[in-house]
Amino acid sequence: MPQVAVKIGPQEKSFECQEGENLLYEAISRSIMIPFNCTSGRCGSCRIRVLEGAEKLSEVGDREILRLGEEQVEKGFRLGCQTYVYGDVRVEVPQPRLY
Repeated sequence: MPQVAVKIGPQEKSFECQEGENLLYEAISRSIMIPFNCTSGRCGSCRIRVLEGAEKLSEVGDREILRLGEEQVEKGFRLGCQTYVYGDVRVEVPQPRLY
């Protein structure tokens, strides 16, 4: 089973999930709180950055490109609600910007 590591600030939590499962749903079902609102790719709240294993995730979809922009996608950003796990990965939840 794929191993998923989620870094939030200084902490990192890991879990196993079945291949093909949704990253956001699996994380929140284990009390790993990736921020989210809509779970459909419209709000962009569940933005994550892939640190390792991008090739073991589902392909980037149109909703992600629309919401994040091509530049952010090229930097490794994804929407957790649109991301499916097919192997070991490590991601981080970016800290909110302070204005």
